[in-house]
Amino acid sequence: MAEGYVGDAATVRQERSSAQIEIPHRKNRTLATVLYLLTTSFLFADQNLLSPSLSLVADEFGFDDLERDQKLGGDISVAFYMIGVPAAMIVGCLADVVERRSFLFLVTVMIGEGSCCLTYFARTYGQLFWLRALTGCSVGGAVPLIYSVLSDLYGPVDRGWVSGTISMSCGFGIAIGQGVSGFLSPRWGWRLPFLVVSIPAMI
Repeated sequence: MAEGYVGDAATVRQERSSAQIEIPHRKNRTLATVLYLLTTSFLFADQNLLSPSLSLVADEFGFDDLERDQKLGGDISVAFYMIGVPAAMIVGCLADVVERRSFLFLVTVMIGEGSCCLTYFARTYGQLFWLRALTGCSVGGAVPLIYSVLSDLYGPVDRGWVSGTISMSCGFGIAIGQGVSGFLSPRWGWRLPFLVVSIPAMI
């Protein structure tokens, strides 16, 4: 079974290498790249949305300082990454064998941004916990997928700076997400940033 998978993956990679970039016009390729990078930024903006609002969330759920640090600062973060790490491996493997990787990217984004949007409606800690965990699945899966998708749009000479822009968009998204949360949460509640970040990405 492992040999079959390796053979299938090798065949798909060979077909991609022999078939040149499917987007013939530089303008279309640039537009596709910008859209992928913007979507990735919005996806990563959700990663630390909760951090500036831990006290507000703790007050709503009736947590003391110890429970806040353990449940919001610890347990949710662990769940986020414990699901995100294997998701990165699974989606990365799928990117080698699935031809419609743009659709796979769409599904990955919708899982994350849908969970982000639904966080606005979370009324219990359990709901918040699992919605954040699902977001980790999406964030982890998006990383290998975005590299795989954009590597097909650019040749070896351009892949260095393209990889740099991907990393930059991830960091930019995290920074923007924390800034949005820090600005909006004290004024309109900790839930609003989740809508502000998720809706544009899904559109």
